[in-house]
Parts: sequence; C-alpha cells; structure tokens
Amino acid sequence: MAKDDDYSIKMIRSILILIFGISCCFCLPFFSPSNLKNAQSTADGFTISSYNVVLDVKSDLKIDVIENIVVNWEENGHHGIYKFTPLWLEYTDKNEKTIKRKANISNYQAVGEPYSLDNINKKARIRIGDASKYVSTGEKKYVIKYTYDMGSDPYKGFDELIFHAYGDYWGTIINNASVEINMPKNIEDYDINFFTDKYRKNDVTDIVDYTVNGNKIYATFNENKNKLKNKENYEPLTKSLTVDIALPEGYFTKGSFNYGWYSFIITIIIFILTIWTIFNWFKYGKNYEKGVLTVEFYPPDNLNPAEVGYVYNKKHASNKLTIALIIELASKGYIKIDEVKDKEENIKITNMLVKPKSLKNNSSLENLIEVQKLKDVDDKLNQSETTVMIHLFKNGNRKIVDNNFEEFFKVKDKLINDGYIEIVNVKDEEKKEIEEYEKKLSKVPALSKMEEIVYERLFLDEDEIILSKHTTLYHAFEDVENELNNNFKDKIDDINSRKQINMGIIRNEIILLLSMLSYFYIEDLDPKLSIMYYLAFSCIFINLLFVIFMGRKTKYGEYITAKVKSFRNFLETVEKEQLEALVLKNPKYFYNILPYTYVLGISKKWISKFENISYPKINMGSFNYSSDLSFSNLYDNVYYPSNTSSSGCSSCGGGCSSCGGGCSSCGGGGSW
Repeated sequence: MAKDDDYSIKMIRSILILIFGISCCFCLPFFSPSNLKNAQSTADGFTISSYNVVLDVKSDLKIDVIENIVVNWEENGHHGIYKFTPLWLEYTDKNEKTIKRKANISNYQAVGEPYSLDNINKKARIRIGDASKYVSTGEKKYVIKYTYDMGSDPYKGFDELIFHAYGDYWGTIINNASVEINMPKNIEDYDINFFTDKYRKNDVTDIVDYTVNGNKIYATFNENKNKLKNKENYEPLTKSLTVDIALPEGYFTKGSFNYGWYSFIITIIIFILTIWTIFNWFKYGKNYEKGVLTVEFYPPDNLNPAEVGYVYNKKHASNKLTIALIIELASKGYIKIDEVKDKEENIKITNMLVKPKSLKNNSSLENLIEVQKLKDVDDKLNQSETTVMIHLFKNGNRKIVDNNFEEFFKVKDKLINDGYIEIVNVKDEEKKEIEEYEKKLSKVPALSKMEEIVYERLFLDEDEIILSKHTTLYHAFEDVENELNNNFKDKIDDINSRKQINMGIIRNEIILLLSMLSYFYIEDLDPKLSIMYYLAFSCIFINLLFVIFMGRKTKYGEYITAKVKSFRNFLETVEKEQLEALVLKNPKYFYNILPYTYVLGISKKWISKFENISYPKINMGSFNYSSDLSFSNLYDNVYYPSNTSSSGCSSCGGGCSSCGGGCSSCGGGGSW
C-alpha cells in the first residue's frame, strides 16, 4: 500500500530527530561543562602527601566519615581543592554479584575552612577554599566530615561491608594512605579483603598491612611488598582502595530506604501515554476494510489523471501529475502539442480554443450581450441553471453579461428554449466570433478544476508557447498540489488519523523527555525496579511504531484505491480483442487513457498493446504520443528557475571530542 508522502516525510523527520535526541541525551551527562572542566583540572598544581580515612560504621549502615588529606601545593594561583562523593555506587559482593545502591549524604562539611556544596552528575561535591584568596605553596591539611548512609542491607543469607575508602580520580598518587574502621561489633574472626577496584578484580590484600583489634581495623599499603611482588611491572598502587568485610547474616540491622518514587511515577505516566497511543491506533489508525477489486474500463468516479496518480502513489511529485494533465488537455482537444526541431528540440503547445478578444478584455464587454429575464427560477431548473439565473438577475431583470461566459454559454440555449430568458442585444461584429467559440466549447469535454488551472497557466499571455521558455508554468505544480491537498486529500485520507499522528509525535517527544528526566536526572528507583527504566525507554519505540502506522484512508479512500488498482490491473492485462472493441466504441480511447497510464507507471506497456491495433490518428500535434520517451522529453522541456540557495548547516557546533573522562564512581577530586 502506498504511503502518504507527507506522512512519510514527517515520520522520517521524526525518527531522525528521535535518534539524534536519544544520542544527545545519552552523551549529555558526559558532555556537561562541569564534567569536562573537572576532567581537565585534576591534580593541577598539587600532590597528596597523606590521606587518612576514618570510618565509624553504625549497625544501620550509617557511616560517619572523616577524611584527613594533606595536600602539597607545588605552585601558586589556586584557591583550594574540591572532592566528589558519589550518591550512586556499584558494589560487587563475595559471590561476585554486582548491584547498585543509592546513598544519602548528610552533614557534609570542611573543618576550619570555607566551603560550598553542590551536586554534579549524581555526585555530591564539596569545594574548599576562599575565592578571594590563594593558598601558599607547601603542605596544607584539609579535614572533611560527612555521614554516608548506605541504606538497607541488600544481601540475603549474609552481611557484607563494602566501602570505597578513597577514589581513583585525584589524578595523582596518594602517598601514605591509610584507613581506620570502627565497626559496631567484633570482627576478629571474619574474612577481610582489599581491592583497588569496585569489581574485586584486583585483589591487593597481600600487599596491605592491616591489624584487627576487636571491632577496629587499621590498614595501610606496603609499597615494599608491592615492589617485591611486581618487580618487572611495578606501579604504585595507592590510587584507590576498597575495603570488603564478609559478615554473618544479622550483623547489620535494617537500614534506611534511600530510594524515592518520582521516577516510578514518571514511568507510570510514560506507560499511560503509550497505552493512549495504542488505544488511538485501534480507534483512528486501524485500516477500514479494503475495497473489492473489479473490472474498470475507464477512470473511476471521473477522476482526472492527477487524482488517479495521487490515489495510486502519493509519492508522485506534483510536476509529474501536472505533465499528465497537459497530456489530458491534448486528448480532450483543448491544446495541440508539437515537437519543433530548430537549434534545440523544443516542444510547442498551441491553444485550440482561443477566446475572442472581447471575452478576454472585460473593458470591451459593455453592451456586448444584454439578457432579459422572462420568468423566475423554479424547480424545473437544475443546479447550474439556477446558479446562473441567480447570478445574472440578482440586481434586476436585465443584465449585461460581462463575465463567466463559459458557465453562461453552457446553459444559455436551454434557458432561452424554456422561456426563462431572451437575448436583447449582441454586437453584430462580435456575434460570429462568439458563436464560433461557443460552438467549439460545446464540442469538448468539460475540464476539472485542476485541468483548468494548468490550462490557464499555459496561456497567461499568449496562445502559443514554447514549453522550455515558459517561465511561469512551474507555478502550476504548486497550484495542482494545493488543489489536491485542499479538495481531494481529505476525501482519501482520514483527517482524524492525521491529527492523531501529530498528537502521537508530540506524545513521543514527551515520553523521550520524561525517560531522560527519570533516568539521567532523578534516578531514584530501587534497583530491584530498574527494569522500569528499560520499559520506559522501550515505550519510545513502541509509541513511534504505532504513530508510523497511524495513518489510514477513509472508507471512500479504500473504495477508490481499490477502483484505481482495478483500473490499472485492467490496463495491464487487457487482451487485444477487448481493446479493439473499446476503440470501436470510442475512437479516442487510446488517447483518453494515455495520461492515466503515465501516472500509473504503465505507459510503455499501454503503448505496446496498440502496436497491432488500428486506431484513428487524431490531430493533437506532431508530438509522438506512441513513444514512452516522448513523455520524458515533455517533462524535461518544462522550464525550471535556477535555485542556487543551499540548505543545511555547515556545522553542528562545538561539542566534545569524546564521551570519556569525568569522575569515576569511586569518587575523587581536584584543585580550583
């Protein structure tokens, strides 16, 4: 089934915007200016002489933390340091199962120093120092305190304390690192391990000196052991440290619930919006029953070639439909098309129904035809006759006819014969010219609105034109397209369905934004419910899928589509004997159907069917109507104004060369 060209363009545009938006949103946290700045400024002008972490662990997994950091400033121009403490962390337990946990941080402070607090990329940041002062070179001690609430115990059948004592993002070796831990109960008989990563991959327990005394642990790196163990590939390991203590079930009491419900509520809203789209698809997007295929000898419902082309394939450009209408004008006897071979192969189009000058120039119509009303309108008149009568005599019983000649001439004779009007006066010198025009007009079939548009565009200034030099015909393309959209499109395509497509696109953008808000900026779901994030993101594509297939035809659209397909099938499969019978009945059958075969994409087949069929050659000009290539030549001869404007943008603007960098999940800091 051919898709609506407007829908296709909108859908493609929406998909591209969606993909671009998702890509940007996924990278946005990494591209943020704060993140880039942090990544670039670490270990700027300082080293860490010593780093002592003191942990006072409570039974409900609240930990009072004191960090004693001695910084050796090696250059001037710095105000102090900053440190990140993650709110979300991944923990790998003794069974090598990794989970995410959310912490709450309270009482974050720097002892004896000015400081400020903020949150960046789901990390709490403390910035220590005075913006109006610079620190002196040499060593300076910073003391940071806070309470780190790790939340409720997530482990079943055992307890475990996993704590990332200090992070790997300071950008410099941490000298003289040590950890002191005060546990709520005795831990002398329990398994204690140390790692330099979060995932228990790099076990350094054998190069850490630690002592356990009741419920207290004191641990430091032993670089000498490290050198002996890694003689050839020695690297200082004091960049980060994770402490892991395996404990029996019940060692910790039930802790805090650190998660929220905002993300949960947002995802529920996303599900509702998606269900709404699905419901609307069943109501406005599910196709009506297909029309029944029949045998059609002639264009269904008297559609013109442009309308048939639109129904069959909405991807047809309006210029091709307009070319079909030009061929239709020739087949109806309104124009003659000639191929002129001079310096170039040009196509000449001649108007076969030249209006008398008196009908072209309204200023010369005074007293041309004067009509007298003999009796009023009654039920014996049809709609066209009634309209002409009302228009003529709306201001009295006598009228000088000075416009709408075509409409008047169509019904004039019948109105005169039936005694409704009489002609009072006609200029003798113009009477014969008008009568000849009227006679020609009566012999040709009436034109549709679109055919009238093209006809009038062809002969704006003169009655004989060279197609390649006609500098305004291309305006007919837009006129034909507007006529199709304004007066035909709504008959074929369900307007409510189109509205739902637009609403679905808006809903999809809302779902996208809510998904990003829920996951990247709020992210307060309990990890046990994290599947809801994935379901929310999948709703973006589910919603988009139903929006793409939301467009449908009206009942008439399904009916006329089946008729057009039936007409095309007949033209493709009709046998010689049947064609000969149709030509015998209508000598112009070949020419009448020719423009329709052009928009239906079967003109070559149609022409070939008449190679052995005799049909009258009608004077429609020297244009070769029996060659499919001639239509391409006609198409190529249409004048197009040069268009040198360029579209697009030369740059998508700035950005970052990579999504890397940023704080690791173990935390860290730098200088400012």
